[in-house]
Amino acid sequence: MPVKVQWFELGRVLVYEFSGRITLDDLETLHRREAPFYDTLGPGDSLFALLDLTHLYSVPAELFAPLQQARVISDPRVRVAGVIGANPYLRALATSLGLITLRRDFIFHPTRAEALAHLGIELTTPMMESA
Repeated sequence: MPVKVQWFELGRVLVYEFSGRITLDDLETLHRREAPFYDTLGPGDSLFALLDLTHLYSVPAELFAPLQQARVISDPRVRVAGVIGANPYLRALATSLGLITLRRDFIFHPTRAEALAHLGIELTTPMMESA
């Protein structure tokens, strides 16, 4: 599956992992998988999100608009969106889609360990994956 969503450090960090070449069906699956995590947030709660793009090859043009509407971009409860392993193509894509403008708190990191360290979290915490 090219899209996985899981909690890291229960309730604090939502990790998205993308691999291969994602499709519109993958984005729809992503929406279903992330919904339970967002549904657990109470009033005033927020979370960090990490987007692991280490194994993502490409994003087709027809997904640009749906990506701009993704919760990790549009939900105000996401405090920081860390991007892991983005190659130059994906960084340019994020810039051209305006994702950096929509979320000025996007931070690029070369590894998951560095992204978690930036959030003050150790890599030893287990993850909980969505169904």
